[in-house]
Amino acid sequence: MVKRKPMIFDDINIDKEPMDDNDRITRLPNDVIHYMYSFMDSRCIVQSSALSRRWIHKWRSHPYLNFETLPFTNKKFPKFMHRFLTNRKNDAEIVAIDFRSTSIRLSLLKEVISYAMSHSTQKINIEYPSLIPTRRGGFDLSLFKSHFLQDLCLNIDFELFKTPNLTWDLPVLTTLHLERVSFLLYPTDNKSLDLFSTFSNLKNLVLVDCQLWRVNTFYITSSKLENLRLNILHHSCQFVISAPKLSSFTYHRMDHSFLLLTSDLNSLETVVFRTIYDNRLMGEQQKNVELMINIFHQMCNTKFLTLNTATLKFLSRFPELLKSKISPFVRLQTLTLNEMPPSSVDLADIISYFRSCVPDRLFFVEYYPELWSILDMKSIEKIIIRFD
Repeated sequence: MVKRKPMIFDDINIDKEPMDDNDRITRLPNDVIHYMYSFMDSRCIVQSSALSRRWIHKWRSHPYLNFETLPFTNKKFPKFMHRFLTNRKNDAEIVAIDFRSTSIRLSLLKEVISYAMSHSTQKINIEYPSLIPTRRGGFDLSLFKSHFLQDLCLNIDFELFKTPNLTWDLPVLTTLHLERVSFLLYPTDNKSLDLFSTFSNLKNLVLVDCQLWRVNTFYITSSKLENLRLNILHHSCQFVISAPKLSSFTYHRMDHSFLLLTSDLNSLETVVFRTIYDNRLMGEQQKNVELMINIFHQMCNTKFLTLNTATLKFLSRFPELLKSKISPFVRLQTLTLNEMPPSSVDLADIISYFRSCVPDRLFFVEYYPELWSILDMKSIEKIIIRFD
């Protein structure tokens, strides 16, 4: 049995079975063709050229590029992708690039990013879904320079280098999602990292499982930032947040010793606060509770607050400390607990603390026994305490 050669680019031959130029496929409008292409992997788009003479070069101008390594061996994929980008129409716009690979080569990653930057791409999503770490180097932020990019998502196990003279230039960026990225500062004597102040239009910022090396102070400064999510960051530094339009802040499973300084958070309304409780740190728990209360005071304008059980455990460990402090949440309307507190948590003490700023306010407790949590991927109990 003769093994067929994979059909890529030059292997496509439509002359073997000529098709009627008036068939339904040929008569499809360009918008419909590109709409169908938007649901397909780039390899399938190229193969579709065999369906009609009119489709031979359609893939070369398709504005939505979707690459996945699953149909390829690791050896074939870089060659295909390089040929695809090389043979694509150079003047064709790119609306979005979606790139997923279980084995990303650094050279290929740089090629994809450079191509996107030079073709006015509006949205980039690059994901490395494998749990196996690569740690095979990185690249400096100056690779990201575009006056068209609005949405950037990097879920990659590589390093980004920040130097005083080399940084990214993305003036119209509105959404930035960074996951599993490691930031390195050069030279090493510079201990402050400010990555986002040049993004004059940034509205949504997500940092997940990122490493902050050689950093003492990490600045999040943005005049238009509205939504901020910090999830499981690996760090030993303090965070300084200045965002006058910030309305939603999620602090998810951060270290209990998280140091936060804020200013200009007058627009903050929604806060999700989820920390980690560790019984091995019993001697430091009072200090951690004081740090937590200090963070609360910097979020005093919050109207809708969500806490996890670990936070409640910390607070309930020192009821006398809670009684000596006045809650800063004078505008609080709802306090949501993501699950039923354990018996070690005195819910009455928790409610008393959050009422202490306005002692005569009424409150109503609502209990929901079964709700599905997308964040935790499980069924949870929820308690909502409404203040009036």
